[in-house]
Amino acid sequence: MSILTLTERPLGEQIEVLERGLPSSALGEIAATLGLPKARIIKALRLVLRTMAEREKKHERFSTAESERLYRIVRARSLAREIFSSDAAVAEWLGAPDRSLGGRAPLEMLATDLGAQRVESLLRAMMHGVPV
Repeated sequence: MSILTLTERPLGEQIEVLERGLPSSALGEIAATLGLPKARIIKALRLVLRTMAEREKKHERFSTAESERLYRIVRARSLAREIFSSDAAVAEWLGAPDRSLGGRAPLEMLATDLGAQRVESLLRAMMHGVPV
């Protein structure tokens, strides 16, 4: 199963997958889909580069906390694809500072749960044409 389709699965299944830990291939799949360097994703999410590289090298699952941070990108991408025409446009939006986020890039906001909630609220407002 692709990590990118996990948002379409029942919530209970999403929770189970995150508790078990995303497979080490998830980071590469997210990076390739959005056309973003893995290092940029790792830095934005405030993950440890060496740990992430080691998990990929050994084909180990990510921890629950690491998985949750990576999954925030997947959720944001899923919402953003309803607004933007391509993953390249989503990646561009994720990386650009946004005034409504205090001048921070949406990708950086995904490092915390509250930041992710703010990004998702912004995306929903954009979907419905609500000024932000």
